[in-house]
Amino acid sequence: MLALNTETACRSRAYRAFKLDRAGRIASAEIVAAEDDGHARRQVRAMAERSTIELWERTRFLGRFEPAATGRN
Repeated sequence: MLALNTETACRSRAYRAFKLDRAGRIASAEIVAAEDDGHARRQVRAMAERSTIELWERTRFLGRFEPAATGRN
């Protein structure tokens, strides 16, 4: 988990990335520090390799990121 220090807090906003289990329940959460929504989305998209992740800033929903299709049948 990321700890925000004074310098990081001045430059960044704190977002929450919620990793979901197969039933759609929150399995874990992580703070994502980003300069803006686009930067936060790019970071979370890279995190969504194996799990679905929802991105939030406080009560504002920014998106749901699914793992990339692997081509399995």
